[in-house]
Amino acid sequence: MMASVSAIFGVRIAATEGSGAKAAPAWSGAATVECSSRPQKKATKHHMKTRPKKTQPWDIKRKPTVYPAMPALPADWTLVEAAAVKEESIAVEAEVVESA
Repeated sequence: MMASVSAIFGVRIAATEGSGAKAAPAWSGAATVECSSRPQKKATKHHMKTRPKKTQPWDIKRKPTVYPAMPALPADWTLVEAAAVKEESIAVEAEVVESA
């Protein structure tokens, strides 16, 4: 059971019925932080805020480096004709028979 800050520290807070403060729905799955004195940014938001900014005109106008194109890669597979495969298998079988 979660208790509010006012219940934990014994602080009395005066609230009227029409104050506009609405209680969080009971079905809400998110926890609410009541007493966060130094909230921290999440990782991406922090990195976006603290990233190095380009302030100099020469740096703002600078384009990305252009690298030469990579050479074509060699083929992973080479096709061999079925007839050549049969001839090789026959030659291997003949060698096995002769050696036995």
